[in-house]
Amino acid sequence: MLLKESDRRRKLTEAILFRDFQVTVQLPENRLCPPVPNRLNYILWLEDILEATAIAVGTQRFITGIDIGTGASAIYPLLGCRSNENWRFVATELDAISFKYAESNIKTNALQDRISILKAEPSGPLLLPLSYSDMSPGGYDFTMCNPPFYESRDEILRSAEGKEVGPNAVCTGADVEMITDGGEAAFVSRMVLESIQSGTRCKWYTSMLGKRSSLTQIVKSLNEHNIDNYAITEFIQGQTRRWAIAWSFTNIRLPEAISRISNPSLQNILPTRNTLQRSFNFSGPPPMLGDVLHRMFNAVEGVSSQFITPPARDESTIIDSIVFAQGNTWSRAARRKKRTQNENVDTDMLVESEQPKLICRLRWRHEPGVERKTVRQVALLVVDWVRGDDRGLFESFTNHIWRKVEVDLAP
Repeated sequence: MLLKESDRRRKLTEAILFRDFQVTVQLPENRLCPPVPNRLNYILWLEDILEATAIAVGTQRFITGIDIGTGASAIYPLLGCRSNENWRFVATELDAISFKYAESNIKTNALQDRISILKAEPSGPLLLPLSYSDMSPGGYDFTMCNPPFYESRDEILRSAEGKEVGPNAVCTGADVEMITDGGEAAFVSRMVLESIQSGTRCKWYTSMLGKRSSLTQIVKSLNEHNIDNYAITEFIQGQTRRWAIAWSFTNIRLPEAISRISNPSLQNILPTRNTLQRSFNFSGPPPMLGDVLHRMFNAVEGVSSQFITPPARDESTIIDSIVFAQGNTWSRAARRKKRTQNENVDTDMLVESEQPKLICRLRWRHEPGVERKTVRQVALLVVDWVRGDDRGLFESFTNHIWRKVEVDLAP
């Protein structure tokens, strides 16, 4: 007896999860069957966000996330915990059938000590775990969500008519998983409003999106509430495109590689760049570029640095470093101010500035596509804003370093 297409997709998904992630799940016939590559892309992006966050706040023993509407599969908590030994989740689910299956799938994989699931209510908060201060006293590191895409059943039908419906378009989802008032844009905009109340109790609020047009509405909502620390990415899997957005009330900044995309149609809603880079010519072995940075850092009062080992997968980085600045001590105005202040005031200022006002990551990288064995070589000095409240301070520091490096490397 031949299986119908929806059954084949469900069995294939179960087999992929078991083979590649040692995750055993049972997926009901009348609920969404999640595509594994698409869901994995979201997890990988979150891993990048958390890696960048660790540079700003240090490595944490445990990472705790919230999955809003985990679904019958509980795929995000299961994938996240299987891929990362220090991850924990609090998941929520509105639908009784999906809740029952999710709870069972978590137990089947013996992950109930790392994944908790809460029953949500239609009129209750989306960010339900943040209503319970005792669930994660130290707060949360991220939220994730795959919201219902559509406003109505008619919209689902119109969407299907606009596509060539083939095997990949088989949809077994229930209305509760696919339809919400106002569609996904309204759903995530509601998350934005709730996140304002929770603030820094969660470092990063995130959601996946099925429509590119939703990004414009959500960024508008962020702007209306003066939230300028956000990130946008795009997931491409075959012919399927999905987008994701993240925002934060902390002063942790994400590098351009994970916060901006090159899609021309989205340039007007992308966040401001947190990565600045400039090419420099140099002569000599590449390691000498580390000496250049060392001289720069030593010459600036109130600046300390730490050289780190680049990730093994990063073959382009020559030198990697983290820089901490107590304040603007490099500009002409700052130097004039220091000269006119007495010693006591100066000392008091330093005591008040124990926490750095600016954290940056500086990397020397090989220029893409440029021959590396020539006598006169080219390298990129990449500066990532890691943490801070003052964008002007970040840009001023970057320009100061670039000017000093240019003088140092002059033939």
